[in-house]
Amino acid sequence: MVKNLLFNEENSVSMGLLNALNKEIETNDYQSVASNNNSRDPKWLIALLLAFAGLIFGISIANTQRQEPILEKNRAELRKAVTSSINSIENTAQVLSDVNNDIATYQALSTAINSHGISTKRQKELQIFTGLTSVKGPGLVISLNDATNTDGLDVDQIDLARVFDSDVQLLVNSLWSSGAESISINGNRLVATSAIRAAGEAILVNYRPLLPPYKILVIGSSDMLSNLAKNQEYKDLNYIVKIYGLVFKITKMDIDEMGATSISLPDIQGITLGDRS
Repeated sequence: MVKNLLFNEENSVSMGLLNALNKEIETNDYQSVASNNNSRDPKWLIALLLAFAGLIFGISIANTQRQEPILEKNRAELRKAVTSSINSIENTAQVLSDVNNDIATYQALSTAINSHGISTKRQKELQIFTGLTSVKGPGLVISLNDATNTDGLDVDQIDLARVFDSDVQLLVNSLWSSGAESISINGNRLVATSAIRAAGEAILVNYRPLLPPYKILVIGSSDMLSNLAKNQEYKDLNYIVKIYGLVFKITKMDIDEMGATSISLPDIQGITLGDRS
């Protein structure tokens, strides 16, 4: 009886020690595994990267918003400078046109044959066709401008609803083919060496930038307008006008004066032109 009691007491103490030891080992193993799992979890790294990217994106937006007023101011100043330059060029061109016209007038007052072997009558004709003298007579006044209403166009077509250099070229070519004798665009007289090219939003005529609206003066034969309606290049231009809604108007009227060209033509010193009389 005593022996069994002692055995039970020793067994109870031993089991208590074993149970305590097992619990301690299990607790240490669990903490070790949990620690390892936490060290391998990439979520904290992803969160850190997203936070850093958000910070950089926010700084970029803030910088862009700060620079927007500066960029708009620079664009406004550039537009002002371009407009001022165009006005200055137009004033200079008018002065050159007046000088060319005066020279042509003085030469017309001379008689007989000039130093190039050209009669006065023939010289006057050449001056008209080469744009070296001002002219007047029956003709057309044509207005060409960007579209004012683009509501009916797709988004990718809105940028096309403006006048391109190719549109002006179509118009000018069709006018020459229909019997035009003299043409000017915004006061710039066209000659055989005139070029019509694009320069950003402006169009270069005689290497001078012009902005819309474009006013084209034309002097020519009485049947010029009827011939124009049959011209294929004019039909192509009409199609573009209808598709993109460009502003296009032709008025038949007498042109009081079309100024002389303001560009310098090649020197023909030493070359004999025309018939001697």
